[in-house]
Amino acid sequence: MDLISQLPESIVPRILYYCPPAELVRMSVASKTWFRLTASFPHLDFTIRNFRSRESFFKYVEYTTSRFCNQNLTAHRLRLITTLREPAELYTVDRCLELLLQNGVYDLVINVVNLSESPSASARYRLPNILLSVSALSALTINGCDLPSSFMLHAVMFKCLGLLCLINVSIDDEVISYLTTSCPFLRVFQVEACHGLKRFCVYGHQHLRSVSIQYNTPFERIDIEAPNLHHLLIKDDYGRGPPQMNLASCEKLKNVSYYENSLSNVYIFTDILSNFPFVENLNLSTSYKCNKLKLSSHSLRTLVLYSQCDLEKVEFNTPNLVSFCYSVMFIDTLWFQKLRQLFNKKNVFNVSKLYIRAIYSKEFRELEKLKAIKLPPYELELVELKLETQEESLAHIAFVDAVLWCCRPRSLTLRSCYPYTALGEHSDVVKFTYKKLLEQEDQGRTNIKIVSPSFSSLLMYLPYETKAISFIKEEVLQEETDSRRYAGLEIV
Repeated sequence: MDLISQLPESIVPRILYYCPPAELVRMSVASKTWFRLTASFPHLDFTIRNFRSRESFFKYVEYTTSRFCNQNLTAHRLRLITTLREPAELYTVDRCLELLLQNGVYDLVINVVNLSESPSASARYRLPNILLSVSALSALTINGCDLPSSFMLHAVMFKCLGLLCLINVSIDDEVISYLTTSCPFLRVFQVEACHGLKRFCVYGHQHLRSVSIQYNTPFERIDIEAPNLHHLLIKDDYGRGPPQMNLASCEKLKNVSYYENSLSNVYIFTDILSNFPFVENLNLSTSYKCNKLKLSSHSLRTLVLYSQCDLEKVEFNTPNLVSFCYSVMFIDTLWFQKLRQLFNKKNVFNVSKLYIRAIYSKEFRELEKLKAIKLPPYELELVELKLETQEESLAHIAFVDAVLWCCRPRSLTLRSCYPYTALGEHSDVVKFTYKKLLEQEDQGRTNIKIVSPSFSSLLMYLPYETKAISFIKEEVLQEETDSRRYAGLEIV
């Protein structure tokens, strides 16, 4: 007996809410009762890949739309992702989408690819004009479709829209200006691979908090005046250097991410931070080996840097920097020498937390030469190392050895995303790390505590970690030292 079907219909939607879209599709064909219940569920997922056949997909879309119209329901979320091959499929999508929009939608995600070979079919699917009058919309994502034909001609009624995401949509500079003016409560604006867009200009927007721009064609300028802007992400897939930027008036802009895939192996990266006078957290990624990288900011507190640029060619002027996360493809003993020299420049580079993710060779060939350099290790509050090889523990030991030649941390964490990396308390790399950390301190006055670490927010963009272990130095109290000596115990 189908006991779930006997539940009150007011409870069923709460159960369906936690079901993945694929499960809802399977439930819809289990029985007529479940077909009816899923068809009236206000979270609609019309994703064609979840269906066994095109025929079953368009049949489900038609039936669900009919149920909504008959019951005068409003879709809380509508997700329409499909391809069109026949004129009949285009007709179904047009008619059903218009009916659902007429009843109202709060959250709309649409990605329709027109593959029809009909001479009358346009190359891209054009959204219906009724979309512009859906005043209840709070979130809108458009992927690969053309904007309605009456856009820019009639008033846009997106007075409640808080999130707008445009992906692979043909737009120009005027569209950005028109949309931000027509959406006074817009908080999140994302633009990705939109052909025709060369300038992103927003002026006087009071509620905008987050902007994300990704482009793979020439981009000229980013000009934003938004007093409540907190986050900015720029992804440059064109690779010709950052565009002109003016965000000096955005006093709350504390978090900036810039990712660049350059087509050139030689590039001089100018001082990007001059565009963000109030930034505190910077995520900077360059895929090339630049000739010079200049970073200057008195407000910067956290820097995550992924670059092949030589440390000697990075010009820092960040006296208030606290945390430095460096992700590099290859690392050797010479790199550690340059890092140690960088630590000497306390007036322009003064950090207390260091995070390193690197691909390193199995052997540091000149490790003994590194140790011959008589420089005291730089004192840090925290060091975190991401072990990025599946090699034997000798490679990990050499890496840790080089790090501890360079630094003297109060706390050190080892992390790895490889399941075969041994990070147990009795593994070679853990025992070696414990010993080296203890050698850095006064014998008998420091204990090393081994614990499971918490999640690292700075390393959140790196591959998922499967293992981690932390070493924390603790000062031994004088009373404890005296009591152990009295008992004839040796402190280790």
